[in-house]
Amino acid sequence: MSVSQHSAIAREGMPLLIVAIFGALLLQIYFGADSWPSWVLVLALGWLLRDPQRSIPASPLGIVSPVDGKVMAVEATKDPYLSRDSLKISIRMPLYGTFTLRSATEGNVIQHWMADTVPRGSGHTHAVWLQTDEEDDVVLALHPGRFFGRIACYLSTGDRVGQGRRCGYIPLGAQLDVYLPANCPAKVRVGEKVWGGRSILAQFIHRAQVLKPITS
Repeated sequence: MSVSQHSAIAREGMPLLIVAIFGALLLQIYFGADSWPSWVLVLALGWLLRDPQRSIPASPLGIVSPVDGKVMAVEATKDPYLSRDSLKISIRMPLYGTFTLRSATEGNVIQHWMADTVPRGSGHTHAVWLQTDEEDDVVLALHPGRFFGRIACYLSTGDRVGQGRRCGYIPLGAQLDVYLPANCPAKVRVGEKVWGGRSILAQFIHRAQVLKPITS
């Protein structure tokens, strides 16, 4: 299994953590031991901004969870982005992190949709279309979070991304809808906890190529 490599603290939160540490040091200089609550805050902030390494499953046809959270829905529905029948898996991220977004599959970024271009009535603020080398299509779509409605996404159209690789950040969490080919069997159930880059949500199904015998 491959392991994604990055800092244990999300780089998006590093400036905030540095400011908190600096503030705690100043308080300790002026107030000594009475400044201990500021260090508790630093520890809590560091835990909230954590970005642990994840072992990516050795499953080329597996679709991994893009975020940590709880499965809220597993249903057959219409994909509003690609106008196809699809399997939708909805994941609600917790307020207490982690907030890292990962790629559900290996492939290329085909298109982005922002708040002003998402389909009307979808309730999404951002969506990304990924396509595998076998032309399996996956759409990741973000519902507005409780406090933030936007995502920090580091993918551009045409980029190549690996399965389970870090590709964005969603401050304080949100709900993510994952639209998959309709024939994908789900590997999770409603209420199940999933881990970004590690839990398998579903699996691509490819028809085996039938070889015709050679006749003389």
